[in-house]
Amino acid sequence: MLVEHIVVKEVTKRFPGTLALDKVSFTVYRGEIHALLGENGAGKSTLVKILYGIYTPDEGEVYINGKKLVITSPRDAVAHGIVLVSQTPTLINDLTIVENIILSLRHYNLFTRTRRVYSEVYSVLESLGLGIDPNTEVYKLTYTQKQMIEIARALLLKAKVLLLDEATSYLPLTEKKKLFDFLKKYVKKGNSVILITHKLPEALEISDRITVLRKGKVVGTVEKKKADITVIRRMMFGDTEFAPEAIKQRESIGNGVTLFIENLWVKGELGEYMVRNVTLSVRKGEILGIAGITGSGQIELFEAIMGLRKVERGIIKIDGVDTTNKDTGFIRSLGVGYIPDNPLEHGLSIDHTLAENIALCPKYSSFIIDWHAIRQDADRLVREYGIVTPSINTPIKLLSGGNLMKMLISRELEYATKLLVAYNPTRGLDEYTANKVRRNIKEKKAKEGLSVIFASEDLDEIFELSDTIAVMNSGRIVGVFDKYRATRDRVEELMVM
Repeated sequence: MLVEHIVVKEVTKRFPGTLALDKVSFTVYRGEIHALLGENGAGKSTLVKILYGIYTPDEGEVYINGKKLVITSPRDAVAHGIVLVSQTPTLINDLTIVENIILSLRHYNLFTRTRRVYSEVYSVLESLGLGIDPNTEVYKLTYTQKQMIEIARALLLKAKVLLLDEATSYLPLTEKKKLFDFLKKYVKKGNSVILITHKLPEALEISDRITVLRKGKVVGTVEKKKADITVIRRMMFGDTEFAPEAIKQRESIGNGVTLFIENLWVKGELGEYMVRNVTLSVRKGEILGIAGITGSGQIELFEAIMGLRKVERGIIKIDGVDTTNKDTGFIRSLGVGYIPDNPLEHGLSIDHTLAENIALCPKYSSFIIDWHAIRQDADRLVREYGIVTPSINTPIKLLSGGNLMKMLISRELEYATKLLVAYNPTRGLDEYTANKVRRNIKEKKAKEGLSVIFASEDLDEIFELSDTIAVMNSGRIVGVFDKYRATRDRVEELMVM
């Protein structure tokens, strides 16, 4: 017999100029993994933030175990066993894992001795397949480990309803399998999971039922056994065509070298070498994809290319110009676009409008700012990339995470004339938009000779987008392959050897 755990009835949420949720109703049963799907801006994150008390609904009701709830803060939500884990870890880097946990748990405080919590934290980490000492400082962890710590913290908060908002997007396959195995055991104890993901095969693999949102409304809910990718895509996007037109890439690669890196050594935050004697080159019109587990040196390599991290030894040249340890502004002026690992830190200003963020592009850097041209470009990019926003004058902090990424990607791809440096270039994007971004990158490479160096934890993306694949492990390049000669097994072997 199915028992209702969470019931959402006729929930509506408005933001300035936007109806984010329009009379949304859905039910999550005890012991169920319930996937919540939809394109960027469909209202998924808004809905789980209402369940977590970050937002309050303008209309509608939420019930847990048959009782009506008024959730006004995350503390209220946690008290009722509802915990949110988002795509971006929110741990304090300078504290240990245990110290971060102590700050989160109500039955502990700043004066609690860490050894009292140690065994409890260790036990939960072990259940998630993480062999990490709880006394480890957070800044020493990889992104994947931080994300798993966030999930462990939710469990230590005694979560009965676990909200995963894109929290599995960039977990390596082995870690994702461990987490999925754990979630299956977790719901068998009468707990529930609401999973937001843009990876449709992932939703079909792990969920019991799937609810699809489109433009703030529920399109429908289907059981896993009655769903397939075609059905879900149609619910999410209508009759949109997904098969991208084939674009020949190999023939468009030129002989000139756009990016040249030789014997590069770059240190990380702790003073250890994260990039070790790396030599790479990217030809004109070539897309070089770097595969590797998180923390293998990709971020430090890209930050060195962009002048955001000091090069200790070695040389970097862009289009023949020595850019080693040069200012980021100078590097950008050469026609280099950049999609960073942390878009809100290095890519966007959330307190400014969409148009003002377009104006940050070096293309418009001059004594007199041409706001007319900026607004024209902003309007065009909004249309081309389907950015869901009330207007180009809306502060981007009011946009969904996916629409923030659309804004950044459209601006940087528009600006890049020589080279695009990108870390996880389609993170947080729905399937249709991710396909469009990859297509736009391929078209610009084919038609304009744009060179691209990118890293992604998504191996499917590496194989789909790259002309050449380099594997990075422990700061070193351990293999370089023509995409047509590379095998997934060999790449994965080099990633974890």
